[in-house]
Amino acid sequence: MLHTTSILKISTLLFLLEVSLFSVEFIAKDAQSTGEKDSTWIALPYLFSSDSMGLTTGAVGIFNGFIQPQMTIVASAFIGEEVPVKKLSITGSTSDEMARSKGFFLGVSGYRPSFSKRMFLTFLGLYAYYPNQRIYLDGSNDSVQNLTPTPGGTTPELTPIQTQGYNNWADVDFRFVLPLGEGKDTITPVIKLSRGLAVNRDGKGNGAPFVTGQTILGVKYFYNHLTADKFTNEPSLNTNGIKLYLEHDNTDYPDNPSRGYSMRFKVSADFGWLDSSQSWNALDFDYSHYFELPNFSWTRQNVIALNAWTAYSPSWEKGTRSPDNNYLDKNRPPMWEGAKLGGYDRLRAYDLNRFSDKAAIYGAIEYRLIPEFNPMHNQEWSPIPIDWFQAVLFAEVGRVAPEYDLRLLDDMKYDAGFSFRALAARMPVRFDMAFGSEGSSMWVMIKQPF
Repeated sequence: MLHTTSILKISTLLFLLEVSLFSVEFIAKDAQSTGEKDSTWIALPYLFSSDSMGLTTGAVGIFNGFIQPQMTIVASAFIGEEVPVKKLSITGSTSDEMARSKGFFLGVSGYRPSFSKRMFLTFLGLYAYYPNQRIYLDGSNDSVQNLTPTPGGTTPELTPIQTQGYNNWADVDFRFVLPLGEGKDTITPVIKLSRGLAVNRDGKGNGAPFVTGQTILGVKYFYNHLTADKFTNEPSLNTNGIKLYLEHDNTDYPDNPSRGYSMRFKVSADFGWLDSSQSWNALDFDYSHYFELPNFSWTRQNVIALNAWTAYSPSWEKGTRSPDNNYLDKNRPPMWEGAKLGGYDRLRAYDLNRFSDKAAIYGAIEYRLIPEFNPMHNQEWSPIPIDWFQAVLFAEVGRVAPEYDLRLLDDMKYDAGFSFRALAARMPVRFDMAFGSEGSSMWVMIKQPF
C-alpha cells in the first residue's frame, strides 16, 4: 500500500483562467446601475511561502467591463526568493545551484471584433519559471511518489521528476455564438446582479437543450513548452495544436449557477508540427448540473452542484516509445492534456496532473452556501468590491486506466475538502483545501471549478 507523508502544497497560479472552464459570453451589470458604463476592477497583492518556491510575492488585477462590456482582463506577476536546488545529471552526479520562481500571466476574454457580431476572441498566456516543479511522466493510477529502480536496477527513475524549469503556455480561442435558443435573438445576454446574485433570470435554466440556453462552437489554438532543467541534457516537452469544441450552457448565471446544466464535448489534436514532441489526439466530455435548495433564515443561496467528466486518447500506443522521445509512450498526450486528473479542478488533494493515462473518469459534488452576512457589502467604505462570500463542502472521485473499460471503476481515488469563495469584481475567487490519500493541497484560484 502506498503511504506518503501528508504535505501542504500551495498553488501560485492565483491568476490562472483555467481553459477547461465553461465561459459563456454575457454582460454582468449591477441591478442598481443607471448608466451604460458598468465596469469594475480589483487589484490584490499576495504573499506565501512553500518548500518548493520559498517566500513568493505577487499581485493580480481583475478588470471587468472595460473596452467592451462583456470583456474580462486578468493580469498577474510573481517572484520568489532564491532557494537551493540541485542539478542532477544522467550519470548521477549533482551540483548545487540557487534559483527563484518568477512568472507573468495575461488573460483577455470575451473580445468581440468589429467585423463579427457572433465571434469572440480569448487569449490566455503564462510565462513562468519554477525552482522545483513536479512532473509525473508516469502518471498511471498505481504509480508511486518516490525513487523507483528501473528493470535491472541500473538507473533510478524519478516518479515524479522534481526539477526546476519553465512551464510556458498560450491559448488563442475563437468562439462563435450559434443562433440557437437564447443566442438566436440575444448574443450577449445582460445579467443584472444584486449583491452578486442574478435578479433578472427567473425564467432561465433547466430548459430544453439547444432550444433554450446559449450554444457556442469554438476553435482553440494551444501551445505549451515545459522543461526539466534539473537534468544536464535538459529534456523538454512541447505541444501545439487545435481543440474543437461544442459548448452548451442552460443555467441562470454561468459564473455562479444556482440551477440548470452545462455541457461540452471537445476534440483535441496535436499534428506533430513545428517543435511538437509528437502527434496525439484526445476526446473529452464534461457535464454539470445545479439544484437550488430552499434558503435558511440567514442565507441568500443554497446550491448542490454536480459534475461528471470523462476523457480518452485513441492515438495512445501503450508500451511503445516514440523514436524521438524515450520518456513518453508513442502518440501519447503530455501529462497536462487528455485523460489526466489532479490539481486545482479535478481531484484537488493531489498534485497538478498527478494521474494520466489513456482513459479517465471523474465525478464531483459541491454544497455551496452564500450567507446573508457580508462585512464588505457596503461599497462606500470598502476599497474592494466583494458582493458575497461563499462557503463550500466538496467530495471528488476519479480514476485513470490504460483502456476505457471496467478498470475505471476499480481502486478509484477519492478526496474531500472545503472552500471559501468570494465574488470580487464580478469574478469568483476561491480558496480550496482538499484531503486525500497522498496528503493535502491548498489552491487559490479564480473561477468556480465547474
